[in-house]
Amino acid sequence: MSLKQKWRFNIKKLETRMRVGCNPKEREPQRIYVNAIMEGEYVLEPQSLDECINYDIIHHLVTREWPKLPHTILLETRINELLEYIFRTDDRITYAKVSLEKPDIFPEMESVGIEAEWTREDFIRYQG
Repeated sequence: MSLKQKWRFNIKKLETRMRVGCNPKEREPQRIYVNAIMEGEYVLEPQSLDECINYDIIHHLVTREWPKLPHTILLETRINELLEYIFRTDDRITYAKVSLEKPDIFPEMESVGIEAEWTREDFIRYQG
């Protein structure tokens, strides 16, 4: 039996462009930063990518799929989508925290954003 360990992944300021917000100008694509922390448990000394949590799943969704989506008013919509996607794609993930930031919305601030965190139990409840 292989020893297992808790692993934590951090994705910081993954940039994408999408249509989100309530202001008319936000119907056009704008820069969005995605931050994510994922925790999961797997073998202490993995020998292949299949034994690990692959963060590429987030990169693909955020950079390739999100820019194609129609406009949505709320960042919460995209956060819930991403959290659901994270837990659905890998059963080993036990915790995830996601934030989305709009760096260009107000010139007086670096960015404005929102974050949410789920456990595996939260995901199960969300699915109903």
